Amino acid sequence: MKGKLFGVSVGAGDPQLMTIKAVRILEKCSAVAVPRTNGDSSLALSIAEQAADLSNKRRIYLDFPMTNDKERLERNYDYLAGLLCRELESGDVAFLTLGDISVYSTFSHICGRVCAAGFEAEICAGVTSFCAAAAALCEPLCLGDEELHIIPCGSDIGKALGLSGTKVIMKAGRKAGELIGLLKKKGLSGCTRAVSDCGLDTERIYASVDDIDGEPGYFTLFIVTDREKFK
Repeated sequence: MKGKLFGVSVGAGDPQLMTIKAVRILEKCSAVAVPRTNGDSSLALSIAEQAADLSNKRRIYLDFPMTNDKERLERNYDYLAGLLCRELESGDVAFLTLGDISVYSTFSHICGRVCAAGFEAEICAGVTSFCAAAAALCEPLCLGDEELHIIPCGSDIGKALGLSGTKVIMKAGRKAGELIGLLKKKGLSGCTRAVSDCGLDTERIYASVDDIDGEPGYFTLFIVTDREKFK
């Protein structure tokens, strides 16, 4: 009998944020698919290992190149989907993803291909980085009829900052310094909060971008509101 592909969200850093359902799926699957970039260690795996016993699970490492070359990415998705399909012939596979799998996850590209090949898939929801960051700040993302916008840093940030309501800026990465400069230029320092490495031992919380000294960590998320104070 063919196995099922499970997309397992591991939350935003703190293993205690993993759901009971996610842990149970990991415990039942015979193999764990571990996404990684340039052969680096997997943060998603290190989080999952703190919540579930993965010692006897077969591990399938999936390498994703850091590139904007769409053709190269598509070829890689095809290759990885084929790899997972072969694994699914003998049992269930859990595909680990940081945060929630529905938000900017490479899993979606792989899942569609696997399903097209005749296999079943199931998604396990998780805690998003921006919800975890708001919890760390102990402040609401939005109130009443305020709008909430989730924005990747690669988009037109200058235009996006003009939107009403709360703007969550994700995937800043190496562009964080440039983004900070833009926020200061637009006079948004006082209504911007930032959280680096949310849920990890290295977590840092910034009440204003003016508090950021030097380059923030790669996993830094920015929350911009129309309110000078979140509360």
